[in-house]
Amino acid sequence: MRVSRRTPYLLQWAYGAVSIFFHLFYRKQPGLVVLTAFHGDGYRGNTRVLFESLLEHPTLKAVWLSRSPALVKRLSERFGKAVVCRTHSLAGLKMIARADVILLTHGTSDYPFIFLPRRALIIQTYHGLPTKRGEYLRPASENPPGFLHRAILRYRFKPIDVFLSSSPAVSELFARRFNLEPTQLAETGFPAYDQLLGSEQQPLPEVLQTNGIAIRKVILYAPTYRRRARTRWFPFPDQDIDAIAAMLEREQALLCLRPHPNDRFSLQRFTRVSNRIMDAGQHAVEEVFQLLPSVDCIITDYSSIYLEGLLRDIPVVFLPYDAATYERGHAFPPVEVRPGPEPSTQADFLQDVKNALHRKDGFDEERKRVRELFFSMQDGRATRNVVALLEAGCGGKPGCTMR
Repeated sequence: MRVSRRTPYLLQWAYGAVSIFFHLFYRKQPGLVVLTAFHGDGYRGNTRVLFESLLEHPTLKAVWLSRSPALVKRLSERFGKAVVCRTHSLAGLKMIARADVILLTHGTSDYPFIFLPRRALIIQTYHGLPTKRGEYLRPASENPPGFLHRAILRYRFKPIDVFLSSSPAVSELFARRFNLEPTQLAETGFPAYDQLLGSEQQPLPEVLQTNGIAIRKVILYAPTYRRRARTRWFPFPDQDIDAIAAMLEREQALLCLRPHPNDRFSLQRFTRVSNRIMDAGQHAVEEVFQLLPSVDCIITDYSSIYLEGLLRDIPVVFLPYDAATYERGHAFPPVEVRPGPEPSTQADFLQDVKNALHRKDGFDEERKRVRELFFSMQDGRATRNVVALLEAGCGGKPGCTMR
C-alpha cells in the first residue's frame, strides 16, 4: 500500500513548532507504543509487522501515525480509528507526547519536524541490511563528516535509544555507521524477516499474476539507487533484450523488475518486449517481503535484498558494473559477501541465471556462510523478541541487554 499525498509542508512545520511544547501538558502513558515507517509516508517493514502483532497485546497499545491522509483513512477503515491517526494533528501530537515507546525505520525524520519527547524509549527498527557505507561511515574517507552533516545526523539518530540488529557483524557495522555505543544494539532479528523463513514456495502477489502464460520460475531484478547517475539495467556490451525474453520463454520464467523507491524512470523499453518482463516496483508491490517467497533467483548489484533472500536460500547473480566508482562505497569487502557469479557479458549472464534457476550455480556453501554472517538467529522469533524488548522497556529507558 503506497500513498504519496502528504499533509502540506506548511501545516507540518506549524505542528512541528507546537510539538516542542506539547509534551509538557501530558504525562507518559505506560504501554503506549507509537509507530510509523518510511518518513511517515509508508506502511511497511518491521514497524508494520510489530503494529499488527501488538493490536491484540494485553498491556501494550499500538498506534500508527502517518502524514498521508489517504493512508490514515485506509488503515482506519481496516483497523479502526482508535489506533491510526495523522502525525500532524492534535491527536497525533497527543499520541507522541504520551508515548512510552516510539518506533521508526529511517531515523527521527520519520516523524517530520516533530519533537520526540526524550522520556520515551525510541527504537530504530531499520529498513534493510547494511551492504553500503553511509552516515558517519563516509563512502570515500575515514575522516568524520563535516559540521553540517554531523548536525543532520545528530538530529536524525542521536535521540534513538535502541537499534535493532540481526547479528554481531551487523551490530558492529551499525555501531560505526551511526556512532552508537554497544549497549544500544539489540540483536533481536528483524520482525519483517520472520515471514521469509520456511521452504514452501508461495504464489505470486495477485497484481503480478499474468493470464495466459505458464510461470514455473520467478526472477527478481532489483538494483540499488544511485544519486549521481542513472542505474544501468542489463549493463552488458552485448545487451539484447529479445534474447533475454527468449530465455524467459524457454524457462517459463517471469522477470520482475523492481527499481529502488527513489528511482524515477520508465521500464517500458523492457516490459513491452515480452509479457514475461514486468514492472514490480513498489507501486505494484509495496513490500519486497510479499514478493520474495515466490522468487527463484535474485539479480542485483549492491542492494541488500539478496541478503534477505538468503533466508530462503535464493541463488543470486550480481551485476556490480560500477563497483570501482560506486558513490556509496561498500560496507564489507565485496569478495566476502557476494555468494554468486558476476557475469560481464550477456551470454554469461543468461547461463548464470539458468544455473541459478536450476540450483546448479555452485554457491550453496557461500550462501550459507554469508547467511550466518548476517543472521545469527534464523528461528522466526524476531517479532517475539522485539515485543519482549518493548515489554521490558516500557516504563523506563534501560540499557539494551538483548545481545
